[in-house]
Parts: sequence; structure tokens; C-alpha cells
Amino acid sequence: MMDRKTAIFRRCANIIWNNVCPICGELLEYDGLLCDKCIEELPYNNDKICPVCGKTICFDHSQIMFDAVYTLVKYEEPVVNSIYDLKEGRILNLAEYAAVEIAKKMKEDGTAEKVELVTAVPMHWLKKEDKNINQAEAVAKFMARELEKPLDLTLLKKHRGYQVQHKKKASDRREYANKKFYISPKHSDISGKTVLLCDDVYTTGATFNRCTELLKQMGAEKVIVMAIANTEK
Repeated sequence: MMDRKTAIFRRCANIIWNNVCPICGELLEYDGLLCDKCIEELPYNNDKICPVCGKTICFDHSQIMFDAVYTLVKYEEPVVNSIYDLKEGRILNLAEYAAVEIAKKMKEDGTAEKVELVTAVPMHWLKKEDKNINQAEAVAKFMARELEKPLDLTLLKKHRGYQVQHKKKASDRREYANKKFYISPKHSDISGKTVLLCDDVYTTGATFNRCTELLKQMGAEKVIVMAIANTEK
């Protein structure tokens, strides 16, 4: 739910920058996120999604470290281009829309009341400084707002260096994730807590698994993961 301060900011910002649908580019009112047509036509996930791994084509459930997974749409066009815009910090509307809709689902099934803390998959600070955004953090901020839960972005860190991951095999992605993510030396105490871990896209689960493993090493009781979109497998 948009608070009064955010609404005022958006009214003012809309005078300078047009608020547009992240899918089709249609002009929106200051408080709009997507146009009605695109809301209706998005490639939403359906009931065929596995409740354990969150995929339409399951992978080995014995590999899963997290306790539940939520995604809104399939990672296919036109969602792909909109997420690219999010990664570049151009339009955040899809991230906010996903947070609103997923928060509704979590409230309906009782998960929301169990979440005690919201965090995000980390990005190395130099990359974040270069891009001026960590898209996972953007998603996490919207989720924390919608669930009215505290946000803590100091729990995990990522080593410097980047390799394109989407063309790699699942085994290579797991190896990369295991090397890149680590526990922040100045993290807060999350012992016994249920943590919501946010990202933009859920692919092989390597990143979610590694970050979940680290959060549980820090004492988290459960880790629920969410992303805007997920790949088929």
C-alpha cells in the first residue's frame, strides 16, 4: 500500500517524468504500476507450479535449502524486457506490482504473519555503485513495505567479480554461487527468525540455495524466497 509521503513524491515526480507501463509504455496516472491490458495479459504462473521447488518442471527436491518459494510470472517476453529495465534502474513498476500481488498471496495463505524480516540477494558494492541500483534490494524494499516488516540489507555480501550466468549449466551456477556469496561480518542477530529473501528472477535456484544456507548458518529458523519471475526449469 502506497503511503502518503510516497504518493506526494509521485505526484511531483510525474510532473517531470512520465509514469509509464513497464510492459507496453502506455502513460499511467501517477499511482499506476501497469496498464489494465498488460495486467490482464501477463504470463502469470498457474496452479501447475510445484509448491516445493516453484517450477513447472521440477528439479531434485533434495537440493532445496529454502522452505517456500513465491513468484508471480514466467520469465518470458514481455516480462524479460521489463526486468532488464529494472536491472538498469529505469522503471521499477514491475517490481512494485509483483510485491503487491505476492504480498496478497502471502497474506491469504498465512505466510505473511510468519515473516519476521525481509532481505535481498546481495550485489557487490562497486557494481551497485556503477548501476546505481540492486534490483533485488528494490524488490525487497517493496515487499517489506507491503508486508509491514523490517528490512535488513546488511546480512549477506558478495565478492567482487561477475560472470554472465544465464547461459551456464546448473552445476556451474551452483559452484559460482558457493564462491561468491558470504556472511557479512557486521550482520544483525537473526537467530530463530523466519526471513524472506528477495530477488528479481528465480532460475536454477543456485543463488537462493546458497544465500539460504548462509542465512541458516547465521541462525535463521526458516527462509522463504520470492522473485518477480521464474524460468520453466
